[in-house]
Amino acid sequence: MQPTYTRRVQKTGRSTFIISLPKEWVEKTGLKKLDTVKIVTLPSGLLVTADGNEGGRESVIRLGGGETPDEVVRLFFSKYLDGSDRIRVELTAYSPQTISVLKDRIRRWLVGVEIIGETATELTAQVLPAGDKLPLKISLERMGEITAHMLEEALAAFSRNDKALAEDVVRRDDEVDRFYHFIVRQLNIAVRDYATLRNLNLSDPSECINYVLVAKSIERAADHAVTISNRTLTTTNTYKPDQRLSKINAKVVELFKTSLTSFIYPSTDLANRTLNQIADVSSEMNAYLSSQKKSLDLEQRLTELVVINSLRRVAEYAADISEAAINIATKDSPSN
Repeated sequence: MQPTYTRRVQKTGRSTFIISLPKEWVEKTGLKKLDTVKIVTLPSGLLVTADGNEGGRESVIRLGGGETPDEVVRLFFSKYLDGSDRIRVELTAYSPQTISVLKDRIRRWLVGVEIIGETATELTAQVLPAGDKLPLKISLERMGEITAHMLEEALAAFSRNDKALAEDVVRRDDEVDRFYHFIVRQLNIAVRDYATLRNLNLSDPSECINYVLVAKSIERAADHAVTISNRTLTTTNTYKPDQRLSKINAKVVELFKTSLTSFIYPSTDLANRTLNQIADVSSEMNAYLSSQKKSLDLEQRLTELVVINSLRRVAEYAADISEAAINIATKDSPSN
């Protein structure tokens, strides 16, 4: 448990009020005479934080030599998501495969990361500040738009057996992942830094939980667009799916969009209407599966089951987003 300090307010001069800083905290943060501190106003009071670390947070990953490239990528991503501004990876021996995989994943899945140093056994990356250029809500909105189009076009590709379009849907999942990692990074920093929290237009760290849930729900929905597309790419048994499947997909995509709208522009009415409609479309899915054409063979039935299950999961994610919207919209509302 973090210690709690009590200080008596003193007055100096005619209009200046002062308090002393706890010695233990000053020594821990490395503050010296004439250093500055940040004072952040909050609804419940003031927050005082050290104003140093102009160079940003640096993390060093020292590898033992037995890690796989995927394990190194996970370690790097954990430092990125935690808010490190500079990340250095130190290898025990020359490993071109590890460096190649890491650089490829950074390029594909992370926002604002530049490789600023590289040797045979070391790689240094700098995370550039991008919060002002990519505000939180705009990032979520953009992420949701990409995912909605992926869902629409994944079923279009399935219906027409369009493998080129299916491949394009799979490719776009990288862009969704980039937004997801960027958003989680910003929220992790905001939990610790109230200045960042305010820059993201959030009033309380507890709001970050809802934003992480929504970002994760969007990312998962995009994964199901990929699942449908991969089915199109791998199946050799082509047929013309029932038009009802396309109508169910259109309803699910629309509910996904309205759930996100209810969160970005908080509305309990829209969120509740969306939740009610999600229950209705779930019943339609059950009815569809119960009345599948008897002419379909086993592989065709399994393919439609994969599609319906993916759409069902997307509807569930829309429900999660709608519930998060209600949490945000009612947070500051007066109790009845």
